[in-house]
Amino acid sequence: MTPRISARGLVVEKGRLLTTRYESNDERWFLTPGGGQELGETLTETVRREVREETGYEVGVESLAFVRDLVPSNHHGDGDDDNHRVDHFFWCELADDEPTAPTEFDRKQDGVEWLSLDRLPVVSFFPSGLVGPLLARVESGNRDASYLGDVR
Repeated sequence: MTPRISARGLVVEKGRLLTTRYESNDERWFLTPGGGQELGETLTETVRREVREETGYEVGVESLAFVRDLVPSNHHGDGDDDNHRVDHFFWCELADDEPTAPTEFDRKQDGVEWLSLDRLPVVSFFPSGLVGPLLARVESGNRDASYLGDVR
């Protein structure tokens, strides 16, 4: 099986991060909008499409921010999950302040939320290994790309 390639948008405005919100069995968690790359699609096209589908916002894609691997069998004791993925996180800017209605919520997605950056360390945010590097980059203004490694 080949790794799943995905692209995700990092939209930071006024101290808040655009997230998709999920809920299941009394658990709530947050992700950045994004998803799998389709055949013939560039990563920046993937980001624009996924952000629009999941949040209703149109974005301009700027630069690559982070790349992370997720090899689930390295993180789960049973070793049965081989759904290796490679996520590319891109800095994005809103093209318009007013979203349209999202067209394709992910399974278990129950909304869109502008999450205050200071809440990221205390909520269930995935990948959790992105929180520290993202907050450091926002604070410093550094937009260089970096590889996060195999993080959850």
